Amino acid sequence: MNEAGDGSDDLITAVTKRAEFLSALSSEPIPKRDLGDELRVSRSTVYKAVRELREHDLVKRTDDGLELTLAGRLLETEYDTFRGCVEDVRRTRQLLSILPTDCELPMALVDDATVALAERHAPNHPVQYVEEIVSEADVARGFSPVALPQYVELFHKQAVRGNMSAELVLERPVVRYLVTDYGDRLQEALQSGDLSVWETTETLPFGLIAVEGERDGVCVVVYDDRGELRGLIANRAPEAVAWGREIFESYRDGADYIGGQ
Repeated sequence: MNEAGDGSDDLITAVTKRAEFLSALSSEPIPKRDLGDELRVSRSTVYKAVRELREHDLVKRTDDGLELTLAGRLLETEYDTFRGCVEDVRRTRQLLSILPTDCELPMALVDDATVALAERHAPNHPVQYVEEIVSEADVARGFSPVALPQYVELFHKQAVRGNMSAELVLERPVVRYLVTDYGDRLQEALQSGDLSVWETTETLPFGLIAVEGERDGVCVVVYDDRGELRGLIANRAPEAVAWGREIFESYRDGADYIGGQ
């Protein structure tokens, strides 16, 4: 490695600029003369790319052709992972941009996540997804800054029928709304023994549902500043589910118990 390639910024630039070469060499050695055909680039581009990568000790010559060094293989793997993270954020950024900037959402949540948007011609798409995962669950835990009529019906039905055990943390105005507009159903669900409710004075940054059953899962439900449903980000990866349970417990521990099982 020469002095021009000593800096970390130079190395990052080289990896980013020549990522397709690193990717092509990640499986097996390739003769330099075949690299241009493999990537459909000119011989001069191959020459420049190989020179830059060799300056950073990312590739080496072997009897079978050019191959990645250990350093090259490590950086190729990490760069591929980073590109995956970028793609995950790109797919979810419409909803992420609505959430408060200080929300501590983990990458595990957006990694290969399911995204459901409340679009003009399918405004109930996120609600349908929530109904699906809740209907399949044995246990559901969550919190919400709003009370959609569909959610009230769903949790009332599941609790009264004994199909599911649920724990909910709700903002104080939501509890008051339920008591005023759905008082009988709320009491019936609480008395069923399968629903517990806590009231919080905090402003919840989003809604959350974490389910347990044949398939565990978690989803973050996104509302805008007017309380309108904008979509959800869902994941069934163990890391994401564990985060969902942890953040639910943190809000539940700081809330006041209203009633239930």
